[in-house]
Amino acid sequence: MWSNRFGNYTAVRFPAESFDENKYNQIFASEIEPADLGMSISPIREQGVQAAQNGTDFSGLFIGLSFFLLVAAIILTALLFRFNLENRSAQIGLFDALGFKQKQVRGFFLYEGIVVALFGGIIGLLVSVFYTSLVFKILNTLWFEIVRTDVLSIKINPVTLILGLIISFLVSMIAIFVSVRQFQKQKTADLQKQIITGRNKQKKFWLNGLMYVSIIVSIAIFVYQVSGINQMNPALFFLSGALLLPGLLLLFRNTLYWIESKNQAGFSAARLSQLNLTRNKRRSLTIVTLFAIGTFMVVSTGSNKLDLFANAQNKTSGTGGFMYFAETTIPILFDINNTEKRADEGILTDFTAVQFSKVDGDDASCLNLNRISQPAILGVNPDALNGRFSFAAKTEDLGENDPWIALNQDFNDGTIPAIADQTVIQWGLGMKVGDILIYQNELGDTIRLKLIAGTAPSVFQGFVIISNQNFIKNYPTKSGTNIFLIDGNSENQQQIGDELQSVFRDYGWEMETTAKRLVEFYSVTNTYLSIFLALGALGLILGTVGLAVILARTLLERRREIAVMQAVGFNAKPIFKIISLEYLSLLFAGVLIGFITSVVATLPAFISANTGVSFGTVGLVVGLILVNGILWIFGLTWFSLQKKTLVNRLRVE
Repeated sequence: MWSNRFGNYTAVRFPAESFDENKYNQIFASEIEPADLGMSISPIREQGVQAAQNGTDFSGLFIGLSFFLLVAAIILTALLFRFNLENRSAQIGLFDALGFKQKQVRGFFLYEGIVVALFGGIIGLLVSVFYTSLVFKILNTLWFEIVRTDVLSIKINPVTLILGLIISFLVSMIAIFVSVRQFQKQKTADLQKQIITGRNKQKKFWLNGLMYVSIIVSIAIFVYQVSGINQMNPALFFLSGALLLPGLLLLFRNTLYWIESKNQAGFSAARLSQLNLTRNKRRSLTIVTLFAIGTFMVVSTGSNKLDLFANAQNKTSGTGGFMYFAETTIPILFDINNTEKRADEGILTDFTAVQFSKVDGDDASCLNLNRISQPAILGVNPDALNGRFSFAAKTEDLGENDPWIALNQDFNDGTIPAIADQTVIQWGLGMKVGDILIYQNELGDTIRLKLIAGTAPSVFQGFVIISNQNFIKNYPTKSGTNIFLIDGNSENQQQIGDELQSVFRDYGWEMETTAKRLVEFYSVTNTYLSIFLALGALGLILGTVGLAVILARTLLERRREIAVMQAVGFNAKPIFKIISLEYLSLLFAGVLIGFITSVVATLPAFISANTGVSFGTVGLVVGLILVNGILWIFGLTWFSLQKKTLVNRLRVE
């Protein structure tokens, strides 16, 4: 009559005349293990230390995204030093003509470079400490959500500073050394006349080979991923975009040579602008490279910023199409979907609920940056989630089957199928789909949960989900349910929320909208992406500086050309048009190459309806890049043409 999953008896009585308390205690102590009563011993201190030491390390992400910034800085360093060499190429030729050895001449310039690179590196160290301190200050104030503390402190490691100085110094010296060697390969007469020699056939062969390999391999990876043969791998898409970037830059380089060799009858401002692009191909390619790298960084980062309110009502989104996520302190022992129970509790509004049993565990959400080993476990009827949410990864043996239904499967190896948020699996647990989580159930036995799938960003962050049948089997004393997903008519959302809050207030009912919960979790991700966007902005600043330097340098070199054009009757307007078209072409080429490669690199985010890519952020960033470049081009060109002394300079020369 009273039997249930806990047993057939509610009490055991012993006759007082035959009961021996000492003997009973002895038998009880020998036959009953502490684990049978749910008792376990955990090394709390050791677990805490281990979790802190194995915290989520984002340094790899910073280094990876900073790599493109470092490349841009190296290019700009080489460019500026090359400008210096171009000014002094006649001096290099004179040294050669006077009999100085190339090693000696190279030493002159390297000594100059050592002084500049050393002082630049020291200044860079000071700026880096200031920048890092600023980031930590922002984390402790504006971005409190990401760290959940206001005592995050910075620790400057002198070894790291010295190592950074040495690396930056060596990189700068290598860039200077390569530039000097390239100049010394030219003939002495050409150097004295400040003439740049043509293409090196062997170099052309290798660069063309690199271009074809980069583009072909990139396209092959891209086609393989979008063909549907295999599940989309974001890492392979990023590799495809990263390979396509140098390939398209080398293709632009070949385009410059094609423009130079192309015969075209007639004369126009557009044709003259095209030919001017080929005057110094290295400079043109540098501008395109700097803007392509900057655009690639900010667009690829911006495309990963999640607009989690987008598509929040869709069943395949991170909310599962549910309105509310609720949790109680005291378990609710009945099915709140049951109409009779609702009537007894005084619930009048219409809604549906998915209920979850819970075993407490570690906080595995993004709000905890420490490495954890045992997230909280939820038990659910998998049929209630069929068709809800979407999956970022799943094991190959599932095929096209819905992973939720697979939670009811029995595996031959004794493992229990489980599902978690992919972010938790990758960052919180440091695992991947297919790995095993080890737990101890109420009976003291070791159970193994196999992660068969990882959901895309969802409200389940922080939990591992198994089926109800496996939950009850291993945690039989966990009665009732503590977690609820509420769905209903959106027009009655406020009424449903108010009524549930009132009816279950004695259970410690806490409820929030699923969209809000999702945003709170992924505010951490978006905050880190904001920091990466700042790194991308630094790359664009370098690109802008490069554009300004090259444009100013070119206008200075072409002052005689501009003066001649003015002397033969050209006014400022056509000259402004010719120069502006030239550099606008480079600006748009760089931004287009960076945009195309960044879209390829982050295509899964763009085409997925469940990630909520912030298209507004991407569009705004690209627009700001173009406007920034256009303002510099127009401003510097207009300023240079306002000088009244160009014709006088022509007379002097």
